[in-house]
Amino acid sequence: MNTFIVFQQMLILLAMMVIGHVSFRKDWLDRNAYTKLSKIVVNILNPLIIINGVMERDSGESTEKIVLNLMFIVLYFVILILASFLVVRLLKVEARHSHLYRMMMVFSNVGFMAIPLISSIYGKESVFYVSFYILGFNLLLYTYGIHLISRGSGEKKEKLQLKKLMNPGVAACLLSIVIFIWRIPVADSVKSFVGYMGNAAIPMSMMLIGASIAQTDIKELLRDVKIYGLLAIKLLALPIAAALILRNLELPRELAGIFIFMLGMPVASIVVPLAAEYEADEICCTRGTVLSTLLSIITIPIVSLFM
Repeated sequence: MNTFIVFQQMLILLAMMVIGHVSFRKDWLDRNAYTKLSKIVVNILNPLIIINGVMERDSGESTEKIVLNLMFIVLYFVILILASFLVVRLLKVEARHSHLYRMMMVFSNVGFMAIPLISSIYGKESVFYVSFYILGFNLLLYTYGIHLISRGSGEKKEKLQLKKLMNPGVAACLLSIVIFIWRIPVADSVKSFVGYMGNAAIPMSMMLIGASIAQTDIKELLRDVKIYGLLAIKLLALPIAAALILRNLELPRELAGIFIFMLGMPVASIVVPLAAEYEADEICCTRGTVLSTLLSIITIPIVSLFM
């Protein structure tokens, strides 16, 4: 893979983040607007870019690639779950933070960060494969994730809530799969509408990440030394190890690349509000989310060197 191209794309995404950061600092974007725009991105723009991805794909796409992608996704979550136990033991994380470190290890930013990156490197049609990761993420978050964080907070374990599993992102993933499997024809005007709206997801997502960083105290975030150990494993060790193994195998370049980049994604932002909801250490999760997002600008191009 051309690392220079990946680095260029990361600089473009970084520039968008800087615009969001400056906008918040200048008070052109306040907390209220940030919250509402986040809902628009999550519930409208990101779902549309997922649907747009399947519309851009060749209708003759092989089912073998879809099955292989599903196998990659299962492997992806198995690796992260196993690594989460290893990280807690290696870093000797204290009991009150162990479940949070495991959450940060398992749940990555497969939407806000992954969609802009994957679409810019492999094309918008590649977002179709990312949609399966999003489905898996949501299924695991509202089952294993809730079990994990509620157990750590000492609260009674929650039962699976199907209502939480069903959201616009998941609906878009399911719809894109239906369109692909049944080869449903889509009018050009609909394609244009979905394309125009979906394209707005990339700059808007990155600007909101920049605005989110502007709301945090960076000095406070730098204090926990153990978080760097977690991020070194999550952002570098795992994706580089996967890249070294997969580059010697005859696998579709696009699917292998998506899998590797997914392993190197920063911590999912949803971990922070979940920690707050279950009265866990919200600062610990904020530290992991913000630092991993900032460091990923450097670590993702480094990972691409090994692909």
